[in-house]
Amino acid sequence: MSFEDGMFDEEACFAAIVKATFGCGVVFYRIMQQILAFVHGRYAEALEAAAQAEPVLGAAMAMPIEATYHFCHALTLTALYPAASASQQAEYCRILQDKLKKLQLWADNCPENYRNRQALLLAEVARVEGRDLDAMHLYEEAIESARQNGFIQNEAIAYEVAGRFYAGRGFQTIAQTYIKSARYCYLRWGALGKVRQIDQDYPLPHEERILSSAGTIETPIEQLDLGTVMKVSQAVSGEIVLEQLVRTLMVIAVEHAGAERGLLILPCGEEHRLAAEARTGRDKVEVQLQQAAVAPSDLPDSLLRYVIRTQESVILDDASVQNLFSEDEYVRRQRPRSVLCLPLVKQAKLMGVLYLENNLAPGVFTSKRMAMLELLTSQAAISLDHARLYADLLQENNDRRKAEEALRASEERWSMLAENSSAGIALIAPNGRFIAANEALQKMLGYTEYELRGRTAASIYP
Repeated sequence: MSFEDGMFDEEACFAAIVKATFGCGVVFYRIMQQILAFVHGRYAEALEAAAQAEPVLGAAMAMPIEATYHFCHALTLTALYPAASASQQAEYCRILQDKLKKLQLWADNCPENYRNRQALLLAEVARVEGRDLDAMHLYEEAIESARQNGFIQNEAIAYEVAGRFYAGRGFQTIAQTYIKSARYCYLRWGALGKVRQIDQDYPLPHEERILSSAGTIETPIEQLDLGTVMKVSQAVSGEIVLEQLVRTLMVIAVEHAGAERGLLILPCGEEHRLAAEARTGRDKVEVQLQQAAVAPSDLPDSLLRYVIRTQESVILDDASVQNLFSEDEYVRRQRPRSVLCLPLVKQAKLMGVLYLENNLAPGVFTSKRMAMLELLTSQAAISLDHARLYADLLQENNDRRKAEEALRASEERWSMLAENSSAGIALIAPNGRFIAANEALQKMLGYTEYELRGRTAASIYP
């Protein structure tokens, strides 16, 4: 396997790194070779790359990629273990124990970063030792830890490794579910070559393709028009005001998808609410901003709940054909043709859901349009997060300004009342201590305001 793409000369680049005695560059290159081979299941190549990286590993000491090296090396050994000779297995076990000690230390000090890797390696060790029940629990722990802490690549690897575990024990339905989840994680990670490999190695039945996690994307990103990609990305990333961002997102999504209608659903506390609806008009896309509860008359409720729960994209090339959502009230009543529902996800956090439909024709959401929409939703998730933070900051500043204005008004009222009164007036804290006193009271008590502050009436008249 190679990093070359017709424009990049891998051999010449590495030769230049070696000539410059750039140790960090050398070890990074070897580890990237290791990762590439491991992810694509070429374990002998991954083991060779790990062996080449080991002598120069000191150049990456204490860098994040060092932990990745040990993680991939350990999982490579567990993958090769069943077919290894007895002497090789003994050597693998010794190395694995060293790797586990490292991961244990790192996980103890930073579970957010390392517990998912430790749990997956422990699961694989349990597998090779025949402790299947322990392996099952540890696979789930690895997946959950990776998901919660935003390690989408490790979540993908854990799903795939667990899928092979279940397939090897004859649980094909469970295995297929894990492989589909792995595919979706790899897709979100941007590993399109790995997605294509999974599609070749684990072809889905026809009826499952309607739920393939954004699975109809067959257009490589590099085949999209660069100018259009840049224009779309800049248009969305350039908006910081939430309302304007929503308008821009909906217009671009409907136009580039070929949809007749689009909805944006955003989280609001513990529920999800309809933020905007877009429809194609005679010569433009019309967007109506809303803040309403999502109703079954707006879109297929079962489809929305599925996407929110799984954070997976769903495309129905022809919703009139029998599918998992055929019994939904909206599908039966409105009979939409092309349907697409995309999660907007940032670091494993659901930022919103984009729903698009076209009732005129099936197969509207082509692979090229899907590829563009995937780019759009990735950028939109980031921009929505930024816009919300900006809106929260504006609200906080507005609340602070109102509080300051109220305080100033209160102080002015106190000043006006105190200065114009011949009666002794004081502001006293809940603990009984003086905060302020007007001039009349100061004269009565024989203390200045400064002397009164912090005192209590009892301390003046014991």
